[in-house]
Amino acid sequence: MKIESREWQEIFPGSKPKVFAKGEIMVVEGGLPNELLVILSGRARVEKRIQGRDPLVLAKLGAGELIGELAILTGGRRSATVVAEAKVKALVIPANRVKALLGGEVGAKGKFQRQMMESLARRLVRLLGRLPVYQGAFGEPKTEAGLRMALEKMYAGWVV
Repeated sequence: MKIESREWQEIFPGSKPKVFAKGEIMVVEGGLPNELLVILSGRARVEKRIQGRDPLVLAKLGAGELIGELAILTGGRRSATVVAEAKVKALVIPANRVKALLGGEVGAKGKFQRQMMESLARRLVRLLGRLPVYQGAFGEPKTEAGLRMALEKMYAGWVV
């Protein structure tokens, strides 16, 4: 269930949309998490650079999808680059306004909500950091045992 464009304006009144041209970089890997982008229209791709190779496309995004939520939740740098595949209109919301709404409950419930979101975000970022190994940029497992060990490392700490 995606939030509609008008609802974003209710949640974050006064937020201004920005237009990105086809091919324009919307978010740069390693950048600071200063804002959240909400795609109102258009398409974008999320990509990760791997040494000496073409970027690995991690996702394709469209209307209603978010850009930058992982970095805001973890407080770390951007984990990937996002490029407009067509003209994109996105709502730009400052990170401090996003954080103010997270875990709105007070006391233990609020702490639990924030901890759950931050924990999931950190796990995803760790996984993104391991992609070069799993994509064969370096240290690719060459045997079944090596692959099994790599998968165990990849999912270490995850409860499935």
